[in-house]
Amino acid sequence: MKITNEAKKMLEEIFSSNDCDCLKAILQKSCCGTSLVFNLAKLKDGDEPTSINGISVLMEDDVKKRAETITITVENGELAIQDEASSGCC
Repeated sequence: MKITNEAKKMLEEIFSSNDCDCLKAILQKSCCGTSLVFNLAKLKDGDEPTSINGISVLMEDDVKKRAETITITVENGELAIQDEASSGCC
């Protein structure tokens, strides 16, 4: 997973205004198999986040594997997820 500098800045602002300090990435079943879903979260004792461009991301090993082709960026002033492995079936 990659997080662009522009997306990092936007995420830090979102964290600040929502009393959060990390992203939590999970896999969700979809019509095309599985999709990544991101939620705002607050780190707890014992959490071991992955730091991506200074942003803490909580994710299990299977999610890390799926996230290898993801870039979080900003498009038209909003966060966007680009997936190099997307099949475009949906």
